Amino acid sequence: MDGWTLRRLARELNDALRGARIDRIYQPGERDLVLAVRSAHLGARRLYVSAHQQFARVHFLADERPDNPATPPMFCVLLRKHIEGGRILRVTQPGWDRVLEIEIEALDDLGDRRTYALVCEIMGRHSNIVLVETRDDQSRWIIDSAVRVSEDMSRYRSVLPGIPYVAPPPQPKKPVEACEPEDFLGVDPSAGASRANQMAIVEKLAGTGPVTAREILHRAIARTGSAESTSVHRAALELRAAVEEGQEPPSVGLDGVGRAVECAPFRLTSRDRFAECETMSDAIRRLFADTGESLRQSRLARELVRAVREHMDRLQGKLVRLEQEWEDAAAEDALRVQAELLTAYAHEVPRGASEVELPNYYDDNRPLRIELDPALDAIGNAQRLFRMAAKRKRARQWIEAEREHTLRDLRYLEDVLQALGDTSLENLEEVRRELEAQGFLAPTGRRGTGGGKRRAAESEPHAFRSSDGLVIRVGRNNIQNDRLTFRKADKRDLWLHVKDAPGSHVVIERGQADEIPERTVEEAAVLAAYFSRMRDSANVPVDVTEIRHVWKPNGARPGFALYDHQRTLYVTPERSLVESIMSRTVAGRETSDSR
Repeated sequence: MDGWTLRRLARELNDALRGARIDRIYQPGERDLVLAVRSAHLGARRLYVSAHQQFARVHFLADERPDNPATPPMFCVLLRKHIEGGRILRVTQPGWDRVLEIEIEALDDLGDRRTYALVCEIMGRHSNIVLVETRDDQSRWIIDSAVRVSEDMSRYRSVLPGIPYVAPPPQPKKPVEACEPEDFLGVDPSAGASRANQMAIVEKLAGTGPVTAREILHRAIARTGSAESTSVHRAALELRAAVEEGQEPPSVGLDGVGRAVECAPFRLTSRDRFAECETMSDAIRRLFADTGESLRQSRLARELVRAVREHMDRLQGKLVRLEQEWEDAAAEDALRVQAELLTAYAHEVPRGASEVELPNYYDDNRPLRIELDPALDAIGNAQRLFRMAAKRKRARQWIEAEREHTLRDLRYLEDVLQALGDTSLENLEEVRRELEAQGFLAPTGRRGTGGGKRRAAESEPHAFRSSDGLVIRVGRNNIQNDRLTFRKADKRDLWLHVKDAPGSHVVIERGQADEIPERTVEEAAVLAAYFSRMRDSANVPVDVTEIRHVWKPNGARPGFALYDHQRTLYVTPERSLVESIMSRTVAGRETSDSR
């Protein structure tokens, strides 16, 4: 958000909020505020103000309801004391600075009118929200701020309660209306809309960011074919008029999947894809909704991968301990032999002896030394050794069962880790719910907005059409694998899975076809290899069988399956071949017969 964006936003907010009453103030985060405002022409709206170090912004909320702490922070308490119930006088932007000031008139504890300003400094990691009071002599004094800045933190100014408010340091740049064509001589006409030319404009024009600079260059080049200074100057003035007079709607720039990646107070004609918005607030809201979702995706992916790896590390450590306990319990046979020898040669064992040597008839009568309990006779010692052997046997049975259970959990988590390669938010949320259901994650307890529990919508597997026209479906996580294999597939469909490695379940829908062409089977095998841990290997073994030969053991984890009657193909998931198959995507409800 640069000064041009705030110029358009300040005008919109001033028209919308002038005369509105502040009903309630919330502080959902350390650097975030929500002002619930109301007026006759506006109705009830909620204004979101954030001084986040990466995502500072101001815009109206739609249906979002940020969670609030049970106890309001001190800054929120002060805001409620001074400006809750107050009336907004105006919203302004000083010059082209990245600052919005919301001027408010409110009554103090004695009923006297006071004038305050909520100063929103949208300045990256230096962003802040400051409540100041304007006194009768027009001096401005800080009441408090979201982020307190001491002298040790800033040599230019402090932001602390009880001291005069000093505006952020000015930058040595000219406002666009004061510029002349010669001010743009630093732009290289032959370099087009290059990064260097963008920065030349950013360093010259007040309040200008790279997005606005790129648009100025794009429009200048579209007019004259080059970025010469006169054309750049004219494009800048025309763009200023478009912003200040509302000649163009605000817009958001879109990436390849339609997600907003930047916003501007004009049409983003410099981008291949952009979408117009009704207001600047809507554009900002859409940008940060998509950015927040992307951020949430990456954060959720990191959290899930970390949780899975931590569980895998613990299970690996458990396996090591079980192996040691297995070795300790392996003496069962030796103890049983000693007990039998004591029983057979009881008459030769002197009472009170601490050890004895007896011929071991299991080993050509070689002498075997046996330690004894002197308090017991030969038969008592034999019974003691039989009990110890039985205990070791039970321990080995328990260890064997625990070891198998631990190995199954490790295989399951390896499948989960493989599924986390699909970082779409839909898939990550489904994997998170799966891990919670399996006890590997604590339930999040997220608060819903619908007033009751809702079942999460089932996501769909990948679906592609083979060269022969048959549909190939690929599970994206263990829940989808189970659903695809055991609920959706027909018993005559073909099922594929990479051999002895984590990977997705792949199903070829037979439809009405009597036979499935071998070319389709090979393409499905390539997908099974690609959506597995063997993605970067050559000659990957992939097992193929019919669904009717696949079953799930009772109590098995999601995604686990046993099968027989399989044949094995060896394929190499070359990227060009994989991309060719994946380019033939299929809508969720299409089948092999809908061709």
